[in-house]
Amino acid sequence: MRDPRADEPSSTEFRNADLPRLFHDTDRAAVSRQKDALRWVRRQLAMLLIAAGCSALPWRLPVGRVDLLALASAAGYVGALWYAWQAARYRHRAKWQLHRSAAELLRSQCWRYAVGGAPFGPGVADPDSAFAFRITESLTQLRAAGWQAPVEAADPIPAPEMITPAMRALRGKPFTVRRGVYVRDRLMEQRDWYRRRSGESRRSLALWQALSTLSTAVALAAAAAKIFEWGSSMDLAGLASSIAASGVAWSEVRQYRPLIAAHARVAQELSAMEVTLRKETAEARWAAGVESAEEAISPERTAWLTRHGE
Repeated sequence: MRDPRADEPSSTEFRNADLPRLFHDTDRAAVSRQKDALRWVRRQLAMLLIAAGCSALPWRLPVGRVDLLALASAAGYVGALWYAWQAARYRHRAKWQLHRSAAELLRSQCWRYAVGGAPFGPGVADPDSAFAFRITESLTQLRAAGWQAPVEAADPIPAPEMITPAMRALRGKPFTVRRGVYVRDRLMEQRDWYRRRSGESRRSLALWQALSTLSTAVALAAAAAKIFEWGSSMDLAGLASSIAASGVAWSEVRQYRPLIAAHARVAQELSAMEVTLRKETAEARWAAGVESAEEAISPERTAWLTRHGE
């Protein structure tokens, strides 16, 4: 079977490197805030497990009137509360989501401009002004929701200057070239990304489900043994239950289950759009098709699918 990519222009490419600096700064900020958000959750869960482990041990380590194991357990709970308070204080998750929304908004608008997609299609008299207005309006709305430009991009960048030479050059290419570049470097790349993420989430969910199931089985066995006064005095049931609960909590934080379905759904939609746009010959309909594709790719669309399980 012939590879459909063979019909696409190979001399013209449009990559993330061709996007404006504000996108790259915001994208890096989103990745950084995501790591921070997950780091605080991991630390909180680790503190809870340490506290549960110290409480489960049957021994005592007295130093004067103080039992060091009991002290370590109490310190673990204090640490868990502190990490939870820090996470709420710095709002890493909210900042991560806002930066990601801003980065993807910028990427989407730049792609629309570069390939002549709506609302910057062939019928727009002044696409540069329309682009500047759309970017300014969208970022203003995000600022109203709490978004702040990353430190690297603290100085405001005039929206017209965010049209990079690569964006302007691609926009000046013939329709068939722009169509091929968009299908190959945007639609197919995003489709493959969503497929990979769906597979990664499926494997991670299976791993954490296995850990939680095994820990629950151990807790059940320990509880049954305790009924008949078998085994040691160690509270193995409590420790195993804490491990199982941590596995469930981490799966919920990462939203593996809803993301599997959401990412698979978006990948399927992009595959259908790829077939349609590859055959499109009317530039007016092409512009509307690009807009539909970008709306399907948007984080808001993925978040909606995740919440509603569509």
